Amino acid sequence: VTATSVFNAVAYTGGPFPLGYVGLGRVSIGYSGLGDVFVMAYFGYVATFAPYYLRQPFVAPPLDLALAATALGALATGVLVVNNLRDRNTDVLVGKRTLAVRFGGTFARSQYIVLVVAAYALLAAAVALRLVPFLWLSPFATLPLAVSQVRAVWAKDGAALNPYVGGTAKLQLAFGMLLAAAILASAHPPSTS
Repeated sequence: VTATSVFNAVAYTGGPFPLGYVGLGRVSIGYSGLGDVFVMAYFGYVATFAPYYLRQPFVAPPLDLALAATALGALATGVLVVNNLRDRNTDVLVGKRTLAVRFGGTFARSQYIVLVVAAYALLAAAVALRLVPFLWLSPFATLPLAVSQVRAVWAKDGAALNPYVGGTAKLQLAFGMLLAAAILASAHPPSTS
């Protein structure tokens, strides 16, 4: 799963045969506006559920795993949204119909905000409902980075968004690492003996 995740991340638009354009013409991921769905599904749910199913193949994933997958998938989709927002004026010229092309810059910026807020709101709601331990709030340490990303994505356009594509990826990485550490610490609390 890790190998295919890395492959898909690179191969979506890179290499000699980018997956975003593979043999499907205007139905391909890159031309149809399905990139957001692909990223959420693959980098949120597949990448999170697959290791679970490798250990417990016939057991449905627990709700806390689905919450983690959704939060991480939302931030992964945010990376694509900033990229599509940045490229929308050139994408339209080559026939790409990303959501940013179809619905415009304000929609893409709003979508980005919803995705980033959703990642944090899911964790906060899960803790408030006592579905997960308090440690699951540790990704909130990345909130200052998230706020600066959201402000910049709302205000900037075109090439000025370049740093924020990578910045959103860094946000997802930091958020994910803190969430993983919280999950591990919650599963294996320190012994008091």
